[in-house]
Parts: sequence; C-alpha cells; structure tokens
Amino acid sequence: MKLSKVSLEEAERNKRQAFNDTPHFFLHHHKLCNYKGFWLSENVVTNVELLRDGFAPRPTDVFIASHPKCGTTWLKGLAFAALNRLLTLNPHECVPLLEVTLQGMNLSYVESMSSPRLLSFHLPASMLPTSINDVFSNCRIIYVCRETKDVFTSTWHFYQTLIESVGMKPPPIEDAFESFCGGVVPYGPIWEHVLEYWRESQQKPGKVLFLRYEEMIEDPRRILRMIAQFMGCEFSKEEENTGLVDKLVELCGFNSLSNIEENKHELIIDGNIKIKKSLFFRKGLVGDWANLLTPEMAQRLDEITQEKFNGSGLNF
Repeated sequence: MKLSKVSLEEAERNKRQAFNDTPHFFLHHHKLCNYKGFWLSENVVTNVELLRDGFAPRPTDVFIASHPKCGTTWLKGLAFAALNRLLTLNPHECVPLLEVTLQGMNLSYVESMSSPRLLSFHLPASMLPTSINDVFSNCRIIYVCRETKDVFTSTWHFYQTLIESVGMKPPPIEDAFESFCGGVVPYGPIWEHVLEYWRESQQKPGKVLFLRYEEMIEDPRRILRMIAQFMGCEFSKEEENTGLVDKLVELCGFNSLSNIEENKHELIIDGNIKIKKSLFFRKGLVGDWANLLTPEMAQRLDEITQEKFNGSGLNF
C-alpha cells in the first residue's frame, strides 16, 4: 500500500493540530495527545490517519486487539500457535502491531504476508480502519482485557524499566497513578477502550471474540480451543488425542517464552523505540497489584471501574 502525498500531508496536519491542543507527558517521558477521546503517541496518531481509509483487510484476516499490558503477548502466542500449530519466535515478531508497522509510507511487509494473516493493534474499536468495521467485512477480532489494578501494575513496571534503561529517573508512582486514573496513559482511558470492544462483541459475536486475561490463566486449554474454533482452525480428534493442545499451551506458556534465550537479550523495534524482549515477560500473575498498590489506591481504582462499567453487563 503506497500512500499518496495528499494523505500524508493530511495526516501530518491532523497530528500537529492534536498535539497543539492537548500535549501531555506520561511519566514525564512519553508524549501523548488526546485524539478523538483517547491518548496516543505522535507516530500512532499519524498512522491512524493513514490507515483509516487506506488499509485493505482480507476476508481471512484475524486481528489481536487489546489495551497495552492486558496479556497481548500471550494471546498473540496462543493465536499464532493455534493457526500454525507451532511458535518459534517472539509473539510480537510473529504478529505485527499494525499501527506501528506503518513505516516508510507503506505496508509492504503486511501485504506480503500469506493468508490467513494474523495482525494486531492496540487501537480502540472506534479508530479501526473503516474497511475493518465495514458490515461486509468478514475479518475477525480477538480482544483481551484484564483487571484494571493489574493493568496499572504491569504498566508501571514496564515504563519504569524502560525509562531507567535510557538513563532517566522515573517519576513517583503517585504521579503515574493519577495519570492512569485520569485516563492519561497510552491508548487510555482503559475503561472506554474495553467498553468499545465489549459492545462490539455483544452486537457481533461472530466477528469479535471477547476474552479476559484471568480466564486465560484459569484454563488456557479451553481458551486455546475457543480461539482455534473462532478462527476456523479447530483441533481435530487426532490432534487432541496426541496431546497437541497441551503441547501448544506449554510452548506458549510464560516460563517457556521467558526462558527462550533470544527473548532475554535481543531487541525489537516499537515505532522508534528499542525495547528489550525481556520487558514483555515479567510475572504475568493475577493479583500482583497487591504487591504495589496501597489499599486506598486499590479502592479508588475499583470504584472508578465499577462506575465506568455500571450498566454495561461487564463485570470482573
């Protein structure tokens, strides 16, 4: 997909307008702007504009969607393993993040992928390319959400390590917590992000599969089978009898992925930022927030979440 000069100029113009109106630095480091109700970084705003009308999905495409730090890495691994019956690389290399893959004014890498393609994004549902949301589009979306306190905990540790790795001192956790509660976090507010996909899954259950990270932890085999069925690549009786499901779950497990030597040392590129692969494998625990948040912080996040999700039918 080659992008026209006109579309590039329009994207740059809209990006500059957004950053002039609402600049904000998350953790004093990550520059964000409020773009259509969500807080996005500069390169993501540009690419959203370019993808909006120019991306051409295929009927067999499957998209992994999530707010950051909700179990994206694991879900990518499970989906890729279900589709290909193996996983040999870091899940983020197997399943490209669409809104940051758009570099050099084209999507040649994505277009060169054979079908069915497995792609991903952190974008809210309201910002997906028009062609994906089209009523006649047959592509499917798998979304994963996570308990909000654990999302903040994972976000804090991720950015703390990232900031320290470039020789900077992270701000106090209280500052990060206030930003998170106000929705000012990359791709936030998380509550609106989750609700958009929840409503889509209720209206289009055949198009959007809505998962909870906690359910993945509780019964990964059931979730793997559910993912495979949703993508149209169910496990055969022979595969079940030979233990393939158990093997793939183990292959995609936290211990297996985090102990792969290349995941400990090599770097991948996320936009213009170099990120150690090990950053994607910290603990992956449910309830780890108890080791970070005060009781007052936990109560505040619970109250915000209850208020935001009230009447939606979505509960944790």
